[in-house]
Amino acid sequence: MHELMAATLEEAIDDIREIQNNARDRNDTTRPRWPMIVLRSPKGWTGPKVVDGLQIEGTFRAHQVPILVDSDHPDHVRCWKAG
Repeated sequence: MHELMAATLEEAIDDIREIQNNARDRNDTTRPRWPMIVLRSPKGWTGPKVVDGLQIEGTFRAHQVPILVDSDHPDHVRCWKAG
């Protein structure tokens, strides 16, 4: 994912530089179509996928506090690090 995002950003930056150079060097005053990046990702994709047998990623649980991190739930800490 990181390589794909980096490549997409590089492409957008190259497009922006080309637009700027056309405006500065060629006096191009037409309104350009600026690049836009749309990132579609599942809800909670950076967190744990499953906690206590319940799916987190891509569900309503991703927008809540999905796990308890305390002395009574030591496995949740390992779950978060592995997520």
